[in-house]
Amino acid sequence: MDLVLDIGNFRVKGAFFDGDRVVTQFSVPYDMNVLKGILTSYKSDSTLISSVNLKGQLQVKELLDTLNIGFNLLDFTKVGIKLDVDEPEQVGHDRIANVYGALFHFPQFDCIVVDIGTAVTFDYVGCDGSYKGGAIYPGIDIGAKALHQYTSLLPEVEVVKPPFPVAKTTATHIQSGLYWGLLGAIERITFEMRNLSSNPSDVKVIATGGFLRRGNLEQFPQDVSDLVDLIDPSLTLIGLHEIMKEKKQNV
Repeated sequence: MDLVLDIGNFRVKGAFFDGDRVVTQFSVPYDMNVLKGILTSYKSDSTLISSVNLKGQLQVKELLDTLNIGFNLLDFTKVGIKLDVDEPEQVGHDRIANVYGALFHFPQFDCIVVDIGTAVTFDYVGCDGSYKGGAIYPGIDIGAKALHQYTSLLPEVEVVKPPFPVAKTTATHIQSGLYWGLLGAIERITFEMRNLSSNPSDVKVIATGGFLRRGNLEQFPQDVSDLVDLIDPSLTLIGLHEIMKEKKQNV
């Protein structure tokens, strides 16, 4: 059985695969006792780690060592995707995994991945297996905190969909700007990226990220679905597993 782990800014996400079938997947905060319970529930024959959090990565690696679970850390120099950017070493592991996941779903098309989390990342990958680059946009939670911290009168608001786009209170003004502003950014940035292709209408857009699973934002996936071709919250994990399979084939 294969195990993939995605070590993010605030959570550890992972999945066990039996062949291409997801046996189970999980998303937990940085509680190593909880993670230990999950990791000892199944026996993994190979493990691949993606990380954008060095402190969290150290915690997880220490746990895996304690459990005698061998692992590999994703290495950008050993993936089949060509990182056609000026600083390939700076491309986040999760973003590399995301474009693998995109091509798993749409191998014949150029793809744009929108990963909606603490930050919102946009990544463009060609069907020829080349990563062209992307964009980074601040997430809603960052926006809510920044408006409060950098002004003297604006409150920090709960991030929810406001009742109406034209709001009636200061709090709902902020909520409207944050919520519809994020959707507007997704629409415009993906539009501009599509236009890099000779066939913009053929480019597939996939959305993923923790923001799609927020309990107080049940309507957000429906609203974003109007702007994308596919929503797959498991995209990063699927991409990591595709990288693992590629590595096994090349051994």
